[in-house]
Amino acid sequence: MASTLLIAYSSPTSVADVEGFSQWYTELHIPEVRAAIPSISKVTRWQLTDPATGDKLNRFAAVYEIEEADVAVAAAGLFSAAAGFTQTEFMDREIDPPVLHWVSKTGPDA
Repeated sequence: MASTLLIAYSSPTSVADVEGFSQWYTELHIPEVRAAIPSISKVTRWQLTDPATGDKLNRFAAVYEIEEADVAVAAAGLFSAAAGFTQTEFMDREIDPPVLHWVSKTGPDA
């Protein structure tokens, strides 16, 4: 059972680039992150949605479930490997750049 979550928000450079972005993310990026943090047990990708309209936004969240309870250990693995990750022109790094949130479990499941 995961004791840490890494929630990574990112966006393709445009709506036209969603397919290339998703292919890169699924086929290259997730395996690289899994190799950097061996205690990842599950990865789920989500597309952000506007609650007022139900429209899907051009922003995605990947939720990495991590068995490692020590966030510093998991983060160190990711950050030390990140320089070697495969880059893509499909990811927006300027207008809506990636954001990482590390989340630690605080209590039992409900």
